[in-house]
Amino acid sequence: MTITIITTHPNAGRVERVFSKHSIMIGRATGNDIILEEGEVSRFHAVVLFEDEVLWVQDAGSKNGVLVNGEKVSRQKLGVSGSFKLADYEVSVAVTADQNNALDDEPVAIETPVVPVASPAKPLSSEDFYWDALKSFLKPIWSYIESATVTEIMINGPKEIFIEEKGVMRQVPETFSNDELAAAVLNIAQYVGRRVSEEEPYLDARLPDGSRVAILMPPCSRKGTSISIRKFSKEKLNLDKLIEFGAMTPDMVRYIEGTVLLKKNTIISGGTSSGKTSLLNVVSGLIPDEERIITIEDSAELQLRQIHVLPMETRPADKKGRGQVTIRDLVKASLRMRPDRVVVGEIRGGEALDLLQAMNTGHSGSMATVHASSPTQALSRLETLALFSGLEIPARALRDQVASAVEIVIQAARLPDHSRKVTHISEVLPLDLEGRYVTRDIFKFERTGMKDGKVVGEHRLLSETSLFLEEMELAGLTEVRSLFKK
Repeated sequence: MTITIITTHPNAGRVERVFSKHSIMIGRATGNDIILEEGEVSRFHAVVLFEDEVLWVQDAGSKNGVLVNGEKVSRQKLGVSGSFKLADYEVSVAVTADQNNALDDEPVAIETPVVPVASPAKPLSSEDFYWDALKSFLKPIWSYIESATVTEIMINGPKEIFIEEKGVMRQVPETFSNDELAAAVLNIAQYVGRRVSEEEPYLDARLPDGSRVAILMPPCSRKGTSISIRKFSKEKLNLDKLIEFGAMTPDMVRYIEGTVLLKKNTIISGGTSSGKTSLLNVVSGLIPDEERIITIEDSAELQLRQIHVLPMETRPADKKGRGQVTIRDLVKASLRMRPDRVVVGEIRGGEALDLLQAMNTGHSGSMATVHASSPTQALSRLETLALFSGLEIPARALRDQVASAVEIVIQAARLPDHSRKVTHISEVLPLDLEGRYVTRDIFKFERTGMKDGKVVGEHRLLSETSLFLEEMELAGLTEVRSLFKK
């Protein structure tokens, strides 16, 4: 498959270019595939895409826009051939299939779908096309994206790049030019259908492989355009691997399996890069197949394998401030869709109150993550976030809601040797007489020192009883019940 693009300008004349890629950037800046220097062309003006077997043109946030048939468009399908205008340039495009992906020789009008001739080759999806294009935009760091040992890539402006590999952070020699980095950011934003600019300087997105991307533009980022890519592990984490890595013990796994089957509301707490989402993915994977699960996230990262899963994802506002859908909106919507379980990727605002109320009114077995450094702090954090709902609730009443809604807190942490462990599994008890949160550690990782740069310690069962002993017996969970003496 090749794409031919012909640009015509009164002064620059006619130039024909041929590409074998699926995303072609056009603009004035040096990071573009086609650089047009005459007239009122924006730095990054437009992009030509080959998706779903047809060509598209998309405005890249230009000042003067893209015109198709004299009308300004933000995104327009062109078929296998078409034309558009940007500034004083007339641009015509056409796609030609190779022998493995031949297209009908008959001309196809704009807006008419293209029917490929039968071929043994598997057609590429739009994500494959995007991944192929992204490789050229992120060429300086592509080897790190493909590396199985690199877990995070941090670009602090075009001339400063760090990676985290096997838990150790280091600077690497590769660099971008300003225009190359700007083109990469624009390409990522186009893929997720969002805008990023000085007016909207922050973008949270994901790559086709599930890797999470956070982008911050100048002037908010003082060193220039900054990108953080947290890579999605191709090796699926499971409970056996957590035991193998020393993140938890078989007894801890047995206890967690029991609480999930008993439909105990669970909060997974931890700091930045402590593995909260990965742990939520593993724990939620214990939910029985026959239950309806609704997952709610900003950027879909959970990979549940149960039969009946309905994933929901937030949507940002458009450039006019319309159409935003928040975590809180989705939590409210999910409760009207008959969930057996609600799993929220991360609680960060007023949705905390809605989830607490759901947990207290029959939606047992719900799960979420929250950013906190201990089980007790996780409860306090939920209380604080619930206040963001805007409802005026007496502090004691709100704490009662938190303490009665949350039954289990699983605390994850990243230790000084860069290992990740479950440091606490705690049950939430009723408030004490002074209205303070009370938790009981069932399991805890107790550190005893450092040896050869590694944290030394062990997971210990600290409690001889559990709030759920009677339920364990009634449910026939004898293996879990046997962990406790009473």
